[in-house]
Amino acid sequence: MFARFARAQDASSRMVVTGVLGGVLLAAWSAWFFLARVGLYEVSRSARLEVATAPYDVDSPVAARLLRSALVLDRQVQQGEILVELDAEAFRLERAAEQSRLATLGPQIEALREELASQEQAMRGEGRASAAQVNEARAHLRASNAVAEQKEAERVKIQSLHEKRLVATLDRDRLQAEVQRQNAETEAARVQVGRVGNEGAVKVSERKAQMAGLQADIARLQSERADAEGKLRILDQKIDLHLIRAPIAGRIGNMVNLRAGAMLAERTRLCTVVPTGGLRAVAFFDPATATGRVHTGQSARLRMLGFPWTKYGMLQAEVDRVGNEPKDGLIRVELVLRSPQRTNIPLEHGLPASAEVEVERVSPFALVLDTAGRFLMSAQASAAPAVPNPAQVPDR
Repeated sequence: MFARFARAQDASSRMVVTGVLGGVLLAAWSAWFFLARVGLYEVSRSARLEVATAPYDVDSPVAARLLRSALVLDRQVQQGEILVELDAEAFRLERAAEQSRLATLGPQIEALREELASQEQAMRGEGRASAAQVNEARAHLRASNAVAEQKEAERVKIQSLHEKRLVATLDRDRLQAEVQRQNAETEAARVQVGRVGNEGAVKVSERKAQMAGLQADIARLQSERADAEGKLRILDQKIDLHLIRAPIAGRIGNMVNLRAGAMLAERTRLCTVVPTGGLRAVAFFDPATATGRVHTGQSARLRMLGFPWTKYGMLQAEVDRVGNEPKDGLIRVELVLRSPQRTNIPLEHGLPASAEVEVERVSPFALVLDTAGRFLMSAQASAAPAVPNPAQVPDR
């Protein structure tokens, strides 16, 4: 009987201990369930590593025949290095013709300028000569006027003496004829002054007309030279478009197989130059899960596809920029890798990954409620009937 009582006591003790342990575990689990904080992560649709400077796609700017190609996959190129040369022989021939025409225009313009300078010098000489001739004619006019006045005074005196019958009529008539001759000479001298002045003005006008013609020829040739220079610049640009150069320094990450003699269409994608520099991660999220939840400065981690995280681990990152306009139905998020990080993963441009961003830290209870709410919302969305298009509803 004592043995049965002892066994009953042992069983009761075990039940009490079990109940106490269960209560403690339940209390601890409840405390963890309601008070603990766990990270809530949003997973990206896709992600990849990219260089800090975006890769540059190189396209053919014109349609032409391929002459030479220096495209080799993964080859390092320098900025400005010629990658592809297209046929531009027609533009080079046209440029040579324009260059030859431009070379002949310069001497022609200089010759006309020299002739214009000679005309200006000759006009100044003719002006001085014409002024001297006018002054000479005016001097003759003044001398003739003086003689005419003297003859007229003598005529008046002789006429007075003739009226007193002191001078013969023949002498009076001879003096009067001399006065008329002198008046005629004075009038001729006056006409000479006007003629010399008019001839000088006509010569100056002719010189000015010749100079205006020379200036017009110079302006025409200068216009032709400016036109030729403009055509040369345009042809240089066209020829330069046929020399496709590396826009940035880097390595060729993608290219098309080209052969000499092939015809290329305009905007044909030739290659992609990947610049050298640090790496960053670019991830794309659903707008419903990222908008308003993913912010700059949040912690993130990257699982590299092809490199199991259980073996290689995950890369730690931080959200750097968040897009606010969806493209192709996804939000772009840029992340920077934290340093220093020790990893055996060969980090290269284009390496695919999956990004996980810690959007908040919540209790397991809130996490369960969040999961249940999303499940109910997705179930309601799938069960809701489709709204008919008003344009497709028949009129009754």
